[in-house]
Amino acid sequence: MSNIKCNAKERIILNVGGIKYETFRSTLTAYPETMLGTMFEERNKSLLHPINGNEYYIDRNGRLFYCILQFYRTGRIPSADQVKCSIPITQEELDAELDYFMIPRPKRLLSKKCTNNKQTAQLSLRSRTIAAELDDLVTSLKTAINRAIIYFQKRFIMSKGVGFNITLEISFYASDRMQPSITVLPTIIGKSPVPLIAEVINKPAFGTRAYVLLNGFGDKIGEHLEESYPGLCWDLNWFEYYNDSGSLDSKYRVRIQICDDFDYEEIIKNCCLSANSLKYSYY
Repeated sequence: MSNIKCNAKERIILNVGGIKYETFRSTLTAYPETMLGTMFEERNKSLLHPINGNEYYIDRNGRLFYCILQFYRTGRIPSADQVKCSIPITQEELDAELDYFMIPRPKRLLSKKCTNNKQTAQLSLRSRTIAAELDDLVTSLKTAINRAIIYFQKRFIMSKGVGFNITLEISFYASDRMQPSITVLPTIIGKSPVPLIAEVINKPAFGTRAYVLLNGFGDKIGEHLEESYPGLCWDLNWFEYYNDSGSLDSKYRVRIQICDDFDYEEIIKNCCLSANSLKYSYY
């Protein structure tokens, strides 16, 4: 009889988004690292504000809370596929609720194939190294593009109806003795953004690194930059040439053209400077 009274005293009602669930305080506090486990600890009792004695309102998705409560009752997180037959649910929705209630995710185990195959592990390490070098090169190219745009921004913004029209040309050499050569058009007498661009390009291009990366991933780099910058055109060409010592050498020439026209009147029409925007400014 005393056990029944104790359980009745611990029983709480969670009103989640208008849907009520009944459980015991001990069920929630069994997982003290979670939000509800912390919330219903004895030391936090004075901070709670129940309704009708033992009811607590939580402003979250009521139907998805079924999955949260299942974790407290079973120790397992049901997947979206396991409950979608009875509850319309997506994995994204479930993940959002798990994050809110601070439910820990199970650690994913590595497959035996990956842990036992040394060759796969070695290739994976090499792949990660190349991926890091690609990230470094692409980031440097983006920085160079941004610096070129910023450098000419004032000139182009003052030219009504013209917009950007910049060509950035960089040659990466197979020889580790040759630094990249950089040309930026249009030219301004007495000024050049080349030094600003060279300082971010020379590092990832050290030795033959950029040349090798362009040889293997040049087209993919171009596709990525064209997606990242509307109006950008990427052109990559390979050349052979005779160096100063008379030996045959090679290089990749990257030509990046940024054409981003704008209409002065259209900009005015679609911003706060438009006469139409003043009609409702006092309401």
